[in-house]
Amino acid sequence: MRYIGGSLLSTQAYVIKTPRLELKISLAETSRLYIHEEIIPDILSKLVEKIKSDGVWTDPIIVDEKTMVVLDGMHRVAAAKKLGFKYIPVCLVDYDDPSIELHAWSRVFKHVSRGGGVGIDYLGLLLGSLNTAGYRSVDIPSLEAGFEMLNRRELLGLIIHGRRIVGLETPTRDIKLIYDRVKNVEDTAKVKGFTVEYQTERDAVSLAERGEGLALIPPRIKKDEVRAVALRGEVFIHKATRHVIPARPLRVNTPLAWLTGELSLADARRKLVEHLSSRRVKVLAPGTILDRRYEEELYLFE
Repeated sequence: MRYIGGSLLSTQAYVIKTPRLELKISLAETSRLYIHEEIIPDILSKLVEKIKSDGVWTDPIIVDEKTMVVLDGMHRVAAAKKLGFKYIPVCLVDYDDPSIELHAWSRVFKHVSRGGGVGIDYLGLLLGSLNTAGYRSVDIPSLEAGFEMLNRRELLGLIIHGRRIVGLETPTRDIKLIYDRVKNVEDTAKVKGFTVEYQTERDAVSLAERGEGLALIPPRIKKDEVRAVALRGEVFIHKATRHVIPARPLRVNTPLAWLTGELSLADARRKLVEHLSSRRVKVLAPGTILDRRYEEELYLFE
């Protein structure tokens, strides 16, 4: 653990220069932001109540400075709009920086069966339903071969269970349409009694190979595809992208009164910069557990 100081970019942003990425903390107009994943009503409702209870805006959302596409914080943008806030705390980053990685969330389907499910062919159960719904599947000889097909967009996903690997064919290489079909697979699984968990690719494969669920591994989305979909006003399904950002600021604790639009944007930004400049920044190592486990380096305002 150590402490650092930030620097000012005029009076409109507070900048933290980390070893791998520059973090530019400021306020942005909510109307100028572009989200790239769908909003889940239940998550939104709980978040709105939490923000009202907190009385401050705790953490900034992560935004691509060039395009104002939101990388992390879709539901917080929706919450800000629902609460009538004109501004929202943001951490602006260079999305093209190679230190920002883009991965996919995998799905793990688990079945709740009476009697422990002994003797049930869960993979056959799911594939049968998908076949009825018009999906075509093909056996894949190895994970390596499967990932190559995913990279070529020949599959909408790999389904793994034990040593069995099955590819779900896709009629399109359009990544937005591919993920729409991934959502349909999720919905089909739920109808057949499966629960859905979201895991990293590695963890999903590990669980599936141990027989602890069926893993659905979708293709990875590219950064330019995230931008393109968001900027045309469309969204991917929930849990489509998993951005790995090397550093993250937390606990900016911005008073909600500064976000209402009663102040000009310039004045509200000035207040935020003064607010942050008066505080110490504690640096916490990757793996720190706060409200959850953070894999990135944290810059915590005290």
